[in-house]
Amino acid sequence: MIDVPHSGVIVAGEIPLLRVLLKMALEDSGFNVVGEADDAQSLLILSQSLKPAVVLIDFNIEQSGLVRLIEDILDVDPVISIVVISDPIEGVGETVLAVGARAFLQKPFSMYDMTETVRKVKPVF
Repeated sequence: MIDVPHSGVIVAGEIPLLRVLLKMALEDSGFNVVGEADDAQSLLILSQSLKPAVVLIDFNIEQSGLVRLIEDILDVDPVISIVVISDPIEGVGETVLAVGARAFLQKPFSMYDMTETVRKVKPVF
């Protein structure tokens, strides 16, 4: 089996308009968006098949579900850098970072902050 290098970004979130806005901001900043997911299961499948460098997650799910999703992605591929976007909920940032996310963005945020965060966590191969 040929080892596919990790590249690009997957944008994941339930709201299509927000995914489009995130994708446009990333592409305008020079990133290659390789996929979009509207639920956790799709995200896991895409993470395994596309081998992204970064996964941007904006799901409105319980904190325990978010923790499980991060763990599942890292079980599939521990090299993927995960950036979690969330509403201001106490403890979410610390929790997602503790289980392996590389960064946390609290809403509201600027598209500049989001693209710079992705740039900082993107692994270099």
